Amino acid sequence: MSLSATEAAFEGFRVARRSPLAIVWWSGAYLLMFAAVFLIGGPALVQVMAQAQALESGGDPSMDDIRALGESYAAFMGWIVPPAIIIGAMLNAAVARAVIRPAESAFGYLRLGMDEVRVFVVSLALGVLVAVAAMVIFGVIGVLAGFASASGQSWMWLIIVLASLAGIAAIVWLMVRLSLAIPITLAERRMAVLSSWGLTKGHFWPLFGIAVIAAIMSIIVSLLGGIVAAPLTLLTGGLNTLSSQEGATLVELIQVGWPALLAWGVINSVLSALQIAVLYAPFSAAYLQLRGAAPTE
Repeated sequence: MSLSATEAAFEGFRVARRSPLAIVWWSGAYLLMFAAVFLIGGPALVQVMAQAQALESGGDPSMDDIRALGESYAAFMGWIVPPAIIIGAMLNAAVARAVIRPAESAFGYLRLGMDEVRVFVVSLALGVLVAVAAMVIFGVIGVLAGFASASGQSWMWLIIVLASLAGIAAIVWLMVRLSLAIPITLAERRMAVLSSWGLTKGHFWPLFGIAVIAAIMSIIVSLLGGIVAAPLTLLTGGLNTLSSQEGATLVELIQVGWPALLAWGVINSVLSALQIAVLYAPFSAAYLQLRGAAPTE
């Protein structure tokens, strides 16, 4: 089947127009995730912010300072990952469901069932696959760079630059070829880690065009959101108000920073919901085009 990149690329805006309540539900899911992350890992976040601010204002940081910041960031990420995984799988499935099975609109297409389990497993498998490919490609490039440095052959650095560009292109190509795995998984109710490979054969450039347009639209949404949010950030002081509260209890953090936390949470939840629609819905529309299928009413 043929694929129209321009037709599919703007599907996220169509979803927002058809189902504005879905954006509200998705914003609520993000807000719930942000709240859970702060309630669980708020003090760890403040510690990261305080250490980062100290590094910025303290001149050249020592390795101990950098290591301490890294450890604090890792501890914070440990709090973030579990709720992010659950909400991420639900939202990925919801966006695909809004395009492929729009009749299932209750609760903003959000569910917590086998579809979400399959989407999570496939997302994890794709992430591991792309990460391994990147490690192999850039591991080889790293070996070449070490050889060039040891040999003193300046012309080899041109080869390494070209190889790096080729490596990036290869990873982009791999990601595009696997980009329909989530829509296939949701539409066909099976774990379709590699099924995207055959469906995207011969359609790389339209799919790449969809990704580029969607990314540009996402950036525009972010910029417009930043402009709208700027007055609220100025009024509340933003999350920087928390950087001076290192060592405070969770209750003290909320007492001091609740206006900034509330404004930041609401603004970013709405922007995140719009961006996930803009970025992910086009690939579900592309799946329907390539399958020659219509949405399930």
